[in-house]
Amino acid sequence: MSFRLRLTVLASLAVAVAIVGTSFVVYYTDKRELLHQVDNDLRVSLTVPQVRTTIKGQPSLRSLRTPVSPKLRTGRASETVIAPGSGVAVGVRLLGNKRVSGFVASPPHFVTTDVGGVRSRALTVATPLGKLILSRPLASIDSNLRHLRWALVLVSLGGIGVAALLGALVSGTAVAPLRRLTETTDRIVETGDLSRRIGGGGRDEISRLSRRLDELLATLDDSLRAQRQLVADASHELRTPIATLRANVELLADSRTLAGKERDEIVADVHDELESMTALIGELVELARGEEADVAPSEFRLDEVVKTAVDRAARRAPGIDFRTELEPTTVTGVPERVERAVANLLDNARKWSPPLEPIVVVVRDGLVEVRDHGPGIDAEDVPLLFNRFYRSKKARGMPGAGLGLAIVKQIADAHGGSVTVDRAGDGGAIFRLQLAPSS
Repeated sequence: MSFRLRLTVLASLAVAVAIVGTSFVVYYTDKRELLHQVDNDLRVSLTVPQVRTTIKGQPSLRSLRTPVSPKLRTGRASETVIAPGSGVAVGVRLLGNKRVSGFVASPPHFVTTDVGGVRSRALTVATPLGKLILSRPLASIDSNLRHLRWALVLVSLGGIGVAALLGALVSGTAVAPLRRLTETTDRIVETGDLSRRIGGGGRDEISRLSRRLDELLATLDDSLRAQRQLVADASHELRTPIATLRANVELLADSRTLAGKERDEIVADVHDELESMTALIGELVELARGEEADVAPSEFRLDEVVKTAVDRAARRAPGIDFRTELEPTTVTGVPERVERAVANLLDNARKWSPPLEPIVVVVRDGLVEVRDHGPGIDAEDVPLLFNRFYRSKKARGMPGAGLGLAIVKQIADAHGGSVTVDRAGDGGAIFRLQLAPSS
């Protein structure tokens, strides 16, 4: 059963329950009101003079122009008479032939029963003479109720039919955005085209879901484009060192034409190219790992992680003076990845820092600040500096593939932080890696 059909059936059932329930309430309310009117009429009939005379004394029964049964004269039976002008059947059970001077009766009691084979409403009171029964036939009321029942049945069936029709129309309108969403997702699955969008400018839940799915598709499309760009850029970056290695290996293979010094130079060149490719592959793997969802974040001392990274950088570059101002700071994240980000910032500063100029590293309140005294960052390079494989004009003659700062940004984003760069007033660049401190 389709969602639209289920919605139509549920709407029809809801309307059917409401209509049938209302019909029952109307029917029984009307029936009660009609019986209440009859009861009032019977109660008023007690005040009819002929009826009052009837229960005051036996001889007055003749005034009703109704033959009196011999049983009434014995005082041991009941007689049913009609009070002229009242339309009420009166039954009197007498105690004897004596006259009664007053009219004293108990509270009336109403009941629906058969009187002479006719369904009637009866009022019964106890009097000094005996039990008085007033009754009125219910034929006209039953006929009215019978017509009301048929009218309610027809109204209920018509209402249910109209509800089903309107439910089908409304459900078709309501399900249209959902159908469009399903068709679009089916086409995306079949074609793999993530550029398609569902659309939807409403404020209902389906429209919000459509917009969220469009955002998800845009994110997936961007991610796929980034992956393709990464593969293309990596292929481009690897093509040159691979070609160089191939040429050098071919020269080494024909060692008869090489002198000893030339051979040593080629071997050194091969070694450098291999190191460059190893570093590039390592950075590509680092980028491909993303946020490392398999590593749970934990609290750690940021100042201790930065100190470890500075000590390692100092051993690799013994000619560089690293100065630190490390305040105890606790943050939440993956310490190994944060150490990699700090190491990349230190490596970038080491490339640009002139001899005898210190690299200053500061840690406070979740902020890692690395400052060098190099030429600084040009204004046109700042927006592109953290892009993958981007290299400024000044950096194109230096070793590297332009992935170090992209890795720093990726790690910062994964930790809910940020990385920025500013130009120092007296020269050099200041990189700031901001992480959220633990509360």
